[in-house]
Amino acid sequence: MVPVYGHRFLPAGRGGFGHPVLSMWGGDIIYYGADLLDYIDQEFEEPRPAHPRDWAPQATVPFWRDYL
Repeated sequence: MVPVYGHRFLPAGRGGFGHPVLSMWGGDIIYYGADLLDYIDQEFEEPRPAHPRDWAPQATVPFWRDYL
């Protein structure tokens, strides 16, 4: 896991882009952005943009697919 900000992380893995940002707090793991750019928009843009109805980040590292 690569720390991004607070308890937000990017999974380490192959490829340089497209990994979802995960929020990890205790045993709770959720998507917080479809990728780093989406996460930055969600976290720091005011007012916070709404996710589109078809928003469905995909786990890009096989290990994390089991948890998401």
